[in-house]
Amino acid sequence: MKYSVTALIFLFVFNSFCQKGKIEFETNGKHEVNSSENPFRNFIGEWTLKDDKWTQNWGGATETITIPQHHTISSPVNTKNSLLSIIDGPEPNGHIFWSYNPVTKEVRHLSNFGELRAGVGEGSVSEKGDVKLKISFEGEPKDTYRIYDYKWLTKDSYHMTSIQYSLDNSPTGLFYEGTFVRLVKYESMPLRMQIEKILAVLDSNALTVEEQLEVYDDAVVHMAPGSQVNFGKGALRVYLNEQRQYGSAEMQHKIVEIETYEDVVLMRGEVTGTFYPKDGTRPFEFKTKNLFVFDSKEGVLKIKKIIYNTSPPNNE
Repeated sequence: MKYSVTALIFLFVFNSFCQKGKIEFETNGKHEVNSSENPFRNFIGEWTLKDDKWTQNWGGATETITIPQHHTISSPVNTKNSLLSIIDGPEPNGHIFWSYNPVTKEVRHLSNFGELRAGVGEGSVSEKGDVKLKISFEGEPKDTYRIYDYKWLTKDSYHMTSIQYSLDNSPTGLFYEGTFVRLVKYESMPLRMQIEKILAVLDSNALTVEEQLEVYDDAVVHMAPGSQVNFGKGALRVYLNEQRQYGSAEMQHKIVEIETYEDVVLMRGEVTGTFYPKDGTRPFEFKTKNLFVFDSKEGVLKIKKIIYNTSPPNNE
């Protein structure tokens, strides 16, 4: 079997969201008005689950689970009284449409998730922006309904609770809830935060090689000890696919030092982790040093060059 401490470092994954960051449509020049006067304006933007945590009860015990990479994009459509939300990430994916009647002050709800979960309902929105809805779902017991409460915690976070009720308006015990936090646009992040985001991405272990490659510049130069230099994404694709045959790693990248030169960013760092061979042999710990060269194009960092050193990092 051919693998080494240095080889396992390059089992990188890119913890990105799959859908794009906007919904495109014609607003006839009224986008700002539609957004600023929209009763759902607090929801406009991109959202994910806080700490990836989701609490639920579907008939057994109440449990809190982890749902990574939840991604919601919410946007006004082409009036100031509507909101379309597209939910991406772990299945079931889906979408929600809210329409506000400015005369009756009522909110109408339509949604669809997966193959069966179609929802219809109505409710209200407060001056603060909290939304309360009564919704019936296909696929849930006849004559049951759910009360949804969307309550704002801060301007960048809200809590959603869904509680199921029977025909006599008694809670059935089934519910789910989570707190959602606003995603900050990558290009508006401070430099250190951008790098930390990329390093956290590299420490993930969930995406395909193609998804990994999104973090690299097309002309990346990738230098791993004991291996040929990989020039460009094509060579790096072959290399990463080969390394996946040997096992997986749990690792953590850390920043030691950052220097900037106009559009070029240098980062000296270190990695610690554990490698788990696919052949079932004993896992082993590793430490390494590295030098990243990032190229900034239109405010977005991409990895241009990487040099890894297998000697242990200094205690700094």
